[in-house]
Amino acid sequence: MILKKLDFQKIPELLLQVSEEIILPRHKKLGSIDISEKGYGELVTIADTETEKWLSNELKTLLPDSAFIGEEDTFINEKSFKVLEEDIPVWIIDPIDGTNNFASGSNIFAVIVALIYKKEVVAGWIYEPINRTLAQAELGSGVFIGAKRINLNEYKQTNSFTGIAPQKLFDKASVNKSHIKKVYKPNCAGHEYIQLLNGQRHFTAYTRLRPWDHAAGVFMVNQAGGCSTLLDGRDYNVTISIGNLLSTYNKSSWDIMRSILI
Repeated sequence: MILKKLDFQKIPELLLQVSEEIILPRHKKLGSIDISEKGYGELVTIADTETEKWLSNELKTLLPDSAFIGEEDTFINEKSFKVLEEDIPVWIIDPIDGTNNFASGSNIFAVIVALIYKKEVVAGWIYEPINRTLAQAELGSGVFIGAKRINLNEYKQTNSFTGIAPQKLFDKASVNKSHIKKVYKPNCAGHEYIQLLNGQRHFTAYTRLRPWDHAAGVFMVNQAGGCSTLLDGRDYNVTISIGNLLSTYNKSSWDIMRSILI
């Protein structure tokens, strides 16, 4: 299989390099000319576009005959989504997840990469450049944050949840005082998936299902023994763009949160 030729450990090296050479030098140093608006209040910076271009070139070099889709590329060319339907390796890239945060000088942002083969996620990486936190997973090889192997089944069951939910689901969660301790609104999916994997959050819920935001995170949660799927019962996959996505650290917690959110 073509993926056997790939040195998976090269990807963390690329994430570190692109962060040190392109992203961090521009953190808190962007001028007005470096930031533009794509629509719906979403920003794009020169760091986003240059990071995506650099990563796509390097990743395709690592895995010849692969394709890629990136957040910035698809905004310009929606036809690029079609590669997700093909039986070839596809890199999904979010060059800076949390661009609005990055543009405002916040430290909460991440670089996300997922590798798809025959429409299935086979590996994922989430890297937070500021604190050099790396979450990574390969199919069948476990999930790691740094050197720590993540097993979500080891986390203690609770009936008082802290998590993430967008406005559509935020109100439903917030009024349920019997199970919900605190709800935050999302601003960086990569950071929030790492929080869930670390046990800092009990759930994450999203209504915008863009593959570069969720492919790696959902894969990691499920590979680590958690439960990440759509509220209507469908399994998440990268071709689904409409739905409500809920991730928790075990199935019983997922069932409780689903009963609150539906």
